[in-house]
Amino acid sequence: MSCGVARPRGGSRRRNLITLLALAAFGAGFVVGGPAAATTSNIATASETAAAATAGPRPQYRCTFNINTDAFTGAHGTASAIGWLGDHHSVITCLGGTFVVQDGPGGSFRDYGFGIYDGQRTTWADAGGYLPEQVTTFGAGGARVAISEFADRVDIAGHPFVAVYCRVHVANVTGHALTVNPAPSPQLVPLDRARDTLRPHRAADHDYAVVADQFGASNPWPADQVLAAAGGFDRHQAHMRAFWKAQLAAMARVQVPDHALEDAYRSGFITTQLTRSGDQLNTGVNGYESEFSHDVIGILTTLFTQGYFGDAHALLTEARNVVGSEGQYVDGLWTYPLPWAVYLMKTGDVAFVRQNFSTDGPGGAAQPSIEASAHAIAADRTGPLGSMEATDDIDTQGYWTTDDYEALLGLAAYRLVAQTIGDAAEASWASTQYDGLLAATNTVLGQTIAHDSLDYLPCSLVQPNTANRCDNPKDANWTSPFGFGSWAWEGSLLDAPQSGPGLALVDATYDYGFGRLRGVLPPGTTGGFPGDYYSSAYNAAQGLAGLESTGHRDQGILDYDFMVAHSQSGPWSWWESSSAPEPASPWVGRHPATGQGSSPHAWGMAGADKVLLDSVAAQRADGALIVGRGLPSSWLDRTPIAVTNFPTTGGKRVGLTITSAGPAVTLTVHGRAPGPILFQVPSFIGNIASTSTGHVDQAGGSVTVPPGTHRVTVEMRTSPSG
Repeated sequence: MSCGVARPRGGSRRRNLITLLALAAFGAGFVVGGPAAATTSNIATASETAAAATAGPRPQYRCTFNINTDAFTGAHGTASAIGWLGDHHSVITCLGGTFVVQDGPGGSFRDYGFGIYDGQRTTWADAGGYLPEQVTTFGAGGARVAISEFADRVDIAGHPFVAVYCRVHVANVTGHALTVNPAPSPQLVPLDRARDTLRPHRAADHDYAVVADQFGASNPWPADQVLAAAGGFDRHQAHMRAFWKAQLAAMARVQVPDHALEDAYRSGFITTQLTRSGDQLNTGVNGYESEFSHDVIGILTTLFTQGYFGDAHALLTEARNVVGSEGQYVDGLWTYPLPWAVYLMKTGDVAFVRQNFSTDGPGGAAQPSIEASAHAIAADRTGPLGSMEATDDIDTQGYWTTDDYEALLGLAAYRLVAQTIGDAAEASWASTQYDGLLAATNTVLGQTIAHDSLDYLPCSLVQPNTANRCDNPKDANWTSPFGFGSWAWEGSLLDAPQSGPGLALVDATYDYGFGRLRGVLPPGTTGGFPGDYYSSAYNAAQGLAGLESTGHRDQGILDYDFMVAHSQSGPWSWWESSSAPEPASPWVGRHPATGQGSSPHAWGMAGADKVLLDSVAAQRADGALIVGRGLPSSWLDRTPIAVTNFPTTGGKRVGLTITSAGPAVTLTVHGRAPGPILFQVPSFIGNIASTSTGHVDQAGGSVTVPPGTHRVTVEMRTSPSG
């Protein structure tokens, strides 16, 4: 994955949308925040100004718009989101229970919250660990307070709306009476009449609601009394939770010893869905609230890898709008065949894929077919020796290594699609183009590596890293040669021929990059981007290529663990690029002081979810099922490790469970895999004593068992714990 923060897309394209709207709102009474403090927010009328003095979020804990980063940001660099699947504008949330409705009955970018929060030490987490219901807990005047906020779809007068429901739970834990006023924003609609004064050891719930969205329609907003009559907090909470649990039930589920990763994985899927605007797979709710070509390809590929096929037809055809648009990242066009290939492999839906294979959308070339996107690769091979053209795909112009590998990935995916639907001529064309581009890429890279005596894969085909932006060891683009999806790993899943530096130097490139960061940044981060060089939303995804290595197979998991521990800007939310943690933050844990781009960042979260799932189980196009390839050795002492409802091929699903007892590791298969199973736990490398069935590859650390096998036990020479 490779994108820089302070991207041209964030600095120019995004400014055309959110900045102009926010500046327009400024004329109606909004204050647009500056780069550092940004401590005041929207005040709409004189009467509301007076009310805001005693109610609503305190000025220093409001979500304010930062014109330098084009994003709303809360106190201490925080930002997250709640919302509903496919809503037009989800809701921005910030530290202290503050939230921003972007376009509701109160106008644009309206700030809501509770004055009861005043910087107390607090926890801020998703209910149940992963649901889009954010809970802020803290102490206030002897009481324990929990602010819960979520969004739910509400149908009123035949029209769909999204409403935010809030509960301020106040518990008097003292031996005397307390009066605790939540101090809600006056525009919040009360749903009950709870008293502010509590007797000792009693509690009260103060419930509120506000309409936040209407899915892009322009119907009259419901009156306050109509909203209040549409049901209370508990009813809508139950509906919201049941809805998202049903959505999660359709996809592959993981069980791993690091339980925080399970919650992050589930939350990542939910965030992808509430970041959507209709069928548009936007990157962000806040910041990059728009589609960007390579982001869409990455998000869509992950959804299909997870086995989520709801709205698949609409999402695939919508994607052609962004990959065919002028001014988009061209690598998104080149990789457009990839989600189609994964969808086809997982579902066997030949009819729909064939229908869209060679036929552009109604917009013609602006809505390219799968064939047209693949043939664009051939037209764009204008670089040295027939490599790919110069682009700004890592937000700087150059002959970037990632472009060649992404184009190769696109051709490999296109070949697989053509073969599967029976178009032999196009499959042959794709193979010829693939072989020619791989030869050109290997030759040009080989020349650069030899000329400059490099022991790593350079960011540029024609330059050492010292000659471009990758000279900075903290610029995470040093991982960009692994590119979106990682040709080294994803190409192997597509059964593509592979050779050259892009395969041979994976371990060496990780060693080089992390070696430069030793003593500069903590272990587990690849760096960030200009302005915030600590970490990024892509951190876990940048470890994906390690799955095709020998010494860094668990890199994606280690990088994901770092994100969870050190760089959340909201519950399971990450800025595209972030600074080091701020010790003074009242939010318990380690969280970045600043960030930029978008938070949450759907593409980054999709990449993190994919590396976690692929580390446990990955389906190859030839039918082979790879199991356990990215598992850290420490996990084997804390089993079980499992995946359920995993999509294989042709609409089939399997479950997999890994358990251990000392040096013995057992894989149990629930259901029938479509081909052989490759049991490839990294701890097996050079360490297999015996297996209950199958063929052993000692050097590769792999045990191959035939289709139909439901259980295999591998005895290691030594257990991971020694």
